[in-house]
Amino acid sequence: MTETHESYGQLMLVFGAVALLAIPLRSALRKVALPALIAFIALGLALSAADESLEFMTRDLRDQTGVLAQLGLVALLFRVGLESDPDRLAGQLRRAVVIWLPNMAVPAALAFALIWAWPGLGPIPALLTAIAASATSIGISTAPWEEAGALQSDDGALMLDVAELDDLSAAILLGIVFAVVPNLHEGNGTMGQAAWAGAVQIAKITLFSAACYAFSRLVEPRLSAIFADLDPRTGPFVFAAGTVFLIAATADALGFSMAIGAIFAGLAFSRDPAERQIDDAFASILALFSPFFFLSIGLSVEFDRFGATLSLAAALFVALVAGKALGAGLPAWAVSGRRTGQIIGASMVPRAEIFLIVMAHGLSMGAWAVPSELYTASVLAAVATCIAGPLVVAQLLGRTRP
Repeated sequence: MTETHESYGQLMLVFGAVALLAIPLRSALRKVALPALIAFIALGLALSAADESLEFMTRDLRDQTGVLAQLGLVALLFRVGLESDPDRLAGQLRRAVVIWLPNMAVPAALAFALIWAWPGLGPIPALLTAIAASATSIGISTAPWEEAGALQSDDGALMLDVAELDDLSAAILLGIVFAVVPNLHEGNGTMGQAAWAGAVQIAKITLFSAACYAFSRLVEPRLSAIFADLDPRTGPFVFAAGTVFLIAATADALGFSMAIGAIFAGLAFSRDPAERQIDDAFASILALFSPFFFLSIGLSVEFDRFGATLSLAAALFVALVAGKALGAGLPAWAVSGRRTGQIIGASMVPRAEIFLIVMAHGLSMGAWAVPSELYTASVLAAVATCIAGPLVVAQLLGRTRP
């Protein structure tokens, strides 16, 4: 009993310290046009490095921090879906698809080729890295546009549509690939079994998507109204919060990722008239728990061969940047002109939530899926993209650093 109390005491210490650090860190990094996740990943890296010698992170504390990280992950991706506009996206789909398809395919191809050719890695790590590389980070991509007051422009709307398509398609691919790769692993199955697993997963995701759509059209408005009548101030938020975790848990039980469930839950509530109220209320959950997702990413890094990963991290960073600059920048240039191509290409560069989710899940499956060297390199490369992308976009939009 004493050990349990001590473990909870350590958790409360970590929770309180991170919560108090969150706002000052966000404020400081916002002044230099950088996302706060950089600081939280760096804090996780520092704790992991210190734990190598001090061994103060107990298994219980790591597990409990992992629970907070999952809460943060669900909150992050629920908000991605909530802030999406399916109707606007459908109206812009033809224009956005011209950019979206190469924007996913080119970075995926570059990342796959790099990792497959890298000594000691192979096709499965290459496949997972390719899926991760195809995504972007919509929150980080939009931040410099909002700072410049340009998000409502035609270029801003186009960038937002492409980023939303990126995240949605990458999340769906994530659910399919993680059902397939265990069968591709040597000794675990055949290509036929892998294809069958993929087909079953596609069918389940299709049915899950249809169920979420029906819920958003037929059920959610009625239940949300009932909760609002019972408690006008907090009812819609509590209903949304409870529902998002139920949908995320359902997605996890079906063998997807909770990421898919959280995004689809957000899409289901994006049509709600109380969407702005829900979004504002969810911002508090996001502020408290999202740092722990990025903290856990840093904590997962092992420092045994840290120096050896730097060359891989540098090569992966180049592939991630070049993939989006070519895959998004050139099509956007063709559609809307050179300046638009430059800005949208740079806006697609940041990789955070989906990229890190894929790599962290692969790491949990074993070294055959994502070796620790590749995971560490991926974290470093992701942080670098989150620094480079916003800085370039801010300059292109005419925003000067303080």
